[in-house]
Amino acid sequence: MKILIFTINPVHNAPRVVREINALKRDYEIIVTGSTPPTDESVRYINSDQIKLSQLEYTLGKIYRVFTLGRVFRGKYLTTQIKIRKLLNDTQPDLVIVHPAAFLPYFFIKDRRFKIVFNAHEYHPNEFDGDKKWKRTWGVIYTHIYSKYLSKVDLLINVCNGIAKECFNQFGVKSLVYPNVSPFNDRIKPNFKMSGVIRMIHHGVAIPERNLELMIELTEKLGDGFELDMMLVYENEGYFQKLMKLANATKNVRLIPAVKFNEIIPFISQYDIGLFLLPPINFNYLHALPNKFFEFIQARLAIAVGPSPEMASLVRKYNLGVVSNDFNVESMEDKLRSINHNAINEYKKSADLASKLLGDDKYQSLFLNEIDKLFK
Repeated sequence: MKILIFTINPVHNAPRVVREINALKRDYEIIVTGSTPPTDESVRYINSDQIKLSQLEYTLGKIYRVFTLGRVFRGKYLTTQIKIRKLLNDTQPDLVIVHPAAFLPYFFIKDRRFKIVFNAHEYHPNEFDGDKKWKRTWGVIYTHIYSKYLSKVDLLINVCNGIAKECFNQFGVKSLVYPNVSPFNDRIKPNFKMSGVIRMIHHGVAIPERNLELMIELTEKLGDGFELDMMLVYENEGYFQKLMKLANATKNVRLIPAVKFNEIIPFISQYDIGLFLLPPINFNYLHALPNKFFEFIQARLAIAVGPSPEMASLVRKYNLGVVSNDFNVESMEDKLRSINHNAINEYKKSADLASKLLGDDKYQSLFLNEIDKLFK
């Protein structure tokens, strides 16, 4: 049986796509679209540039959205539909796993003979619900897509329990919960220390809405006993320069170059604490359970997070580290000042014990079982 994994983003460093490929490639023929090829050369790759809109098509699409707001997707964009139809004719899949929510409607063609899986990376109707302009445009579009198509997919996959619950409450659709877990890494052991500076790491995408400057302010307040390295990738040059300026003015904070995707866990294992303080300015941030959280665990680090429900519950359940009382710098400062290397070593031991329980093997099996059931 043939499975098409559809995305328009880079594939080589896309954790959810990589996990799908690893789970399915032994039993199915895999074709993947994206803007970069997968690292697994046995997988057939189609560059998504041929599917994405040209600048002219994009401009016409924006005009279309302006004039059809409130009637979105009653008629699909003809150019995109033609491109998706050609892709389907060329690949003849038995099942399609769709990642970008905006493309989901185009796979519901009248003569469809393939199953559709929607792997939602977040809860799209409230993705940026704090932005009024976004709510009036993309918020309306995504709500329409979820209302019309979510009940029609053969399998819905979500990243955490909070988002799965919201999809069921709002649209009556159950989900397979497949968190952003990392593969179990048995080669890494906890890096125990008895003294010295407590070294913290934060890695990920530099997005202004994440308020990463709070972690710089926190580390400055903590003083000489703590250091923070921030390993960031970015698209917003202005925001990155702002963070660089703040870090340069803070003697115990550095911005360091990003390493390759498959090098993240070995690299960060040299640190003591994985840090993530994320104010819940929108629904998805409230329910955040990101890749970096599970990478902290596989690196056998202690973890320090705010009271984000999904992350906080796992930190408490497995004794992985500390959870601040709120999302203010002062609250996290109090929590970090209360621990020493003995406590950090205990949290690292807990991370080592949890690394297999919270690794990818279990979820790969659940995912593969659900895919297999679609063909029975």
